[in-house]
Order: sequence, then C-alpha cells, then structure tokens
Amino acid sequence: MGKNAATPRSGVTLTLVWQCVVVVVGSCLYGVGLTVFLQPSGVPMGGVPGVSLVLDHLFGAPIGVVNFLLNVPLFVIGYRILGREFFFKTLLSLVASSLFIDLCGPLLPAYTGDTLLAALFGGVIMGVGFGMVFRVGGTTGGTDVLSKYFYLKRSVPLGTTSIVVNVIVIAGSAIVYHSLESAMYGIIVTYVSGAVIDQVVYGGDKQKNAFIITNHPQEVSEGIMKALHHGVTAMQAKGMYTGAEKTVLVCAVRRNEVVRVKSIVAEADPNAFMMLYDVSEVLGEGFKTSGKE
Repeated sequence: MGKNAATPRSGVTLTLVWQCVVVVVGSCLYGVGLTVFLQPSGVPMGGVPGVSLVLDHLFGAPIGVVNFLLNVPLFVIGYRILGREFFFKTLLSLVASSLFIDLCGPLLPAYTGDTLLAALFGGVIMGVGFGMVFRVGGTTGGTDVLSKYFYLKRSVPLGTTSIVVNVIVIAGSAIVYHSLESAMYGIIVTYVSGAVIDQVVYGGDKQKNAFIITNHPQEVSEGIMKALHHGVTAMQAKGMYTGAEKTVLVCAVRRNEVVRVKSIVAEADPNAFMMLYDVSEVLGEGFKTSGKE
C-alpha cells in the first residue's frame, strides 16, 4: 500500500523534472537565435531582450546580465500574483537563457550574411525555444509577466500589452540603429517567432468545430458518428425569428473530414444551418487523449 501511495508523487516529480529540462533546452534555443542571428546582424526584437540588445549596441553591456537585471522587478510582481510554479519555471528560464547568452553565445559562430535570412532563422529558432517554455507552463519573463499582470489587475487583453511594448522597443531600436529597415526586420522576427510558438504550443493540432442547427438531429448525428467515429453533443435552442424549436449539434472534426461532414449534413437535412470555425487544439477521444506533457 505504501509503495502504491508513493507512485503518484514519483510521477509528479518526474513530470516536473522533465518540464524543467524542457524549459532549459528551450531557453538555450532562444539564446542561440538571439546571439547567432539577431545580435550579429543588428536585427532588433521586442520586449526586455530587445532593450538588452539596444544597450549592448550602445555600451557593449552583456545581454544576459542586462536581461536578468531588467527582469528582477517584474519577477517581484510575478511571484505575488502569478503563483509559485509559474514563478519558478520563469526564473529557471531566465537564468538558463542569461547564462547561455553570456557564456556560450560568444563561442557560437555568428551569422553575418543576409539580414532577412537572419531575421527569419532567428525568429524560427527563438519561436521554437519560446514555444517549448510556454508549452510546459513557463515564460521567458519580461513582457509575458507584464502582460499577465495587467490582465489580472486591469483586465487589459494579454496581446494588447505585448503589442504596445514590442512596438515601443522596436521603434526605439530603429532610432538607435539609425535604420528604418531594422524596425521592419524586427517586425518580421516578432511575427515569425509568434507563428512558430503557436505551432509548438498547440502541436499543429488546429482542427474545425462544426456547429449545426437542424430539424433532423438524430439522422445528422448518427451519420457523423457512423462515418467519422466522433462524438456529437446536442443542445436545445429556439429560433428567435421563427419561434421554432431547434436542435444544435456540436462536433469537433479534423480538417480533412470537413468535406465529409458537409456531405453527411446535406444528405440528412438539406435545410440545416451549419457553421465551421477553427479551434486551436482538441483534447479527447479521437483526438489528443491528454493535455499533459
């Protein structure tokens, strides 16, 4: 009995250790993208790392040290409102990336070729690193902590704070670098890294959700369940224009199953009203079986 009781604790410990490994590896990848591609090519980026790049350009200040020091006040905020586990993973990410940038960064080969390629490859590598950290529940500090703080305290959308800070930092970088093009490259880095982050965090699992209003719910749902082996949920609704009672069917489907769903619905109820929209991730039988990493 004692042995069985200890098993869940061991599982939690192994999961935490694995998550810490992912955070460290992701933070180092972020450091690779910054030191190998962005810094040598003079490509700016947003957030606290962007400020660190500017200070390095102006005064030769160590990027990792500056990045760490600028995050200290944000960590005080983060610890108070964001929880112990979030704080620990974010601190681990910051320490790992800062040490890697200052200690290992100078030893890596610097890319000084085409600036556009530097922005693209730097954005991809950093996006993979960021995504790995985000996927296990951490952040790289800086704007992420600030965004969560304003969201919890002032109900400011997470994206709004991030966009405002990034625009200010990238615009300031363009002034320091005396180049409008550098700001354009910074925007490319931000966009590319954001797109890659989404792919890493959601695993490319963007699917469709079918929202079907029909007078023949039994036929439609049976057709979907038989052909696609997906569950269907039924809800009762009332059409406010006609006053008629309707049944609303909700079903998650894979992107390559959309055509078959349309065909099934059209055959079972030609007058059905159907909406299809994207969902970022689907968890459950027939899709991902667990949200745990």
